[in-house]
Amino acid sequence: MRPWLIHSVVTLGVKLEDLLADDAALTDFIGGSVGGVWHASGTCRMGAASDPLAVTDGTDRVRGLQGLRVCDASLMPSIPRANTNTPTLMMAERIADLIRAK
Repeated sequence: MRPWLIHSVVTLGVKLEDLLADDAALTDFIGGSVGGVWHASGTCRMGAASDPLAVTDGTDRVRGLQGLRVCDASLMPSIPRANTNTPTLMMAERIADLIRAK
C-alpha cells in the first residue's frame, strides 16, 4: 500500500524518472509541491570563529554587536530531524546558566 500511497498522494502520479528527464517538469513539480516549514532554524548559526556562516559564538553572543544574544532555534547549525522544541529548551537552559554565571 505504501508505494501506491506515495505515487498517488505524495507525488500525484508523477514518476521520478520523468522528472529527472525533463528540467521544466522538475521545476514545475518542485514549484507546486514544496512548501515552507514551521520549525525554522539556523538563521543565527552558532559556531567557531573560523566558521564564516556562524554569526554567534558558543555562548549565544552575536559577533560584532555588544550586548546582543540570541536564544532560540536559529542558533542550531542545521535543521534537526525532529521537532525543535526540546533542543531549543535545552539550549535556553544552558545559555541561562551561562548568563547567570557572569
